[in-house]
Amino acid sequence: MSRVTTDSEESSGQRRNKRYRQNLAERGIKPFQVMAPEETKDLFRKAASLMTRDDDPLEPRAAFRVVGGANEPEQHEPFATLLIELEAVRSRIAEMEGMSEQRQVEVEALKSREMALQAERDAARAAEAEGQAKINAVTVEAKEAATAAQEAQERATKAIQRAEKAETAIRQAKTLPGLKGRLVRWLAGDVLPD
Repeated sequence: MSRVTTDSEESSGQRRNKRYRQNLAERGIKPFQVMAPEETKDLFRKAASLMTRDDDPLEPRAAFRVVGGANEPEQHEPFATLLIELEAVRSRIAEMEGMSEQRQVEVEALKSREMALQAERDAARAAEAEGQAKINAVTVEAKEAATAAQEAQERATKAIQRAEKAETAIRQAKTLPGLKGRLVRWLAGDVLPD
């Protein structure tokens, strides 16, 4: 009697297996054998399960990319152009930041020089006996230093504004939907973290 139930279980298992294969055949999926190294067996099985799943099956190339660890689509020419542009923006930002820092140092040096010249001018005023010529020379130098400091401050302000514009452009590019946004976020992560 146990032999009979086993046969009926096998026949129901065989029927289920047959229905499963017929269902796959209707979808254009047929079994075949592949000769490959043993360690690739799991990769082929995972790819096959991604291609034969009932809900949203993947195309063969996409399935092998996912199994192989490359979830991103193949790189096309627009992405290469985008990468080149992003690298150019990165270098411009780095250059502008360097220029801004250099301008800040120059402004600080000019401010300290201006303060020293003003102190010297005040000392010259206190000691008018040393001569009016020295006072005029110090005043001229102080005005030149103030003008140079003002120009350096304006250049530094413009450089900071350009850097902020570039940062805004990168932040806007980071919000792009889909692959472009992810690509920009990945590439701009070093220069401009979230």
